[in-house]
Amino acid sequence: MKVLVASINFAPDHSGIGVYSTDFSTFLSEQGDIVTMVTGFPYYPSWKKHCEDKGVLFRKEVFKGIRLLRGYLYVPHKVTPIKRIMHEATFCLFAFLNFLRAGRQDAIVVFSPPFLLGFVGKIFAILWRCPLVINIQDLPLDAATSLGMVNKGFISKILSLMERWIYSNATEVVTISERMLDSVRTKVECPEKIGVIPNWIDIRCSQGIISGKFRETHSILKDKFLVVYAGNLGVKQGLDCLLYLAKKMESDRRFHFLLIGNGADKSRLLKISDELQLHNTIFLDLLAPDAYKEMLVDVDLVFIAQRMGGGDNFFPSKVLGVMAQGKPLLVAADLNSELARSIVKWNCGSVVSYSDLNELVKQLKNLSEDNATLQNFGLNGFSSVNSFDRSYVLNKWRNKICNLVNVSKN
Repeated sequence: MKVLVASINFAPDHSGIGVYSTDFSTFLSEQGDIVTMVTGFPYYPSWKKHCEDKGVLFRKEVFKGIRLLRGYLYVPHKVTPIKRIMHEATFCLFAFLNFLRAGRQDAIVVFSPPFLLGFVGKIFAILWRCPLVINIQDLPLDAATSLGMVNKGFISKILSLMERWIYSNATEVVTISERMLDSVRTKVECPEKIGVIPNWIDIRCSQGIISGKFRETHSILKDKFLVVYAGNLGVKQGLDCLLYLAKKMESDRRFHFLLIGNGADKSRLLKISDELQLHNTIFLDLLAPDAYKEMLVDVDLVFIAQRMGGGDNFFPSKVLGVMAQGKPLLVAADLNSELARSIVKWNCGSVVSYSDLNELVKQLKNLSEDNATLQNFGLNGFSSVNSFDRSYVLNKWRNKICNLVNVSKN
């Protein structure tokens, strides 16, 4: 089977969508499929291109047997709604040209956002008479509107209409969670064509990590109760609450807080940290995959935040990795969100309303003094993550795509 996969992010980006577009393509290649990846140049989540990529329009590469066709994309220094549209539009334009370079395929799989990439995919699905599958990792337009980042004006309405048309005209649309599925159903004329393919994790690769390396590298943290957030430092995450939690805990010298990663909101968070004069908080750049796993082994509690209003428009992909390492979670989110409901269902952490700082303080203190509960959360998470194992999820999805290809050829 010849498959073209398209995603704005791909290795060496190792956060967010890039994790899944890379591993999905790799899995198809491992099964003997002929895979072409249409993508951009690395930039995420630092929002900075590598020096050697600046000004380059196209590049061909090979990655684990996958043919890579990279195309130019505009990467703004400061992300605003208009610049974000320009960023995605330039990628889609050069993706269109790379689709031409790729040649006829048996199937097209698009990772969204950007949802406009689905429009490019639809054009070539018609030309090549092949199925188009859209994997929705995030609903950024819904999230931006609900969080007040974008006004419900003319441009928002046009983008919403385009989004609906793209999803309705795909052969199949898959989302990563049941609650996101409910949101997408309101956008698709034929709801029977959409389903859930959850994100996945290779559990085998999460085991056998030696403990102690991260704390040895950062000796100041050696005897501390470590609370860490690691991932994209974006507006949707609303990590202000972690900084205010750190401020509340300053008098207790047992605790130390880590914010690991890069993103559009990092400079603002650093400014808040300076204003609060935090002495128990450290910012680190995004870690390489092996270093990230070593960090997870050594921390006591993993913090995840999701601003009120973000709802079910995205689901933090990092949750599965945390569960696979058997680490407990402290989550600040809308209690009705998919994230909060999932943590409660799996019983792998404590969930607090995003705006309730006092309850966050209370839960953190309780957990730090209750090692049995921490261990139970970790064990429950590890037990639950088995249903998201890479082999099971991706074999199931690949079989569905093969069936669509067979139908299109008959």
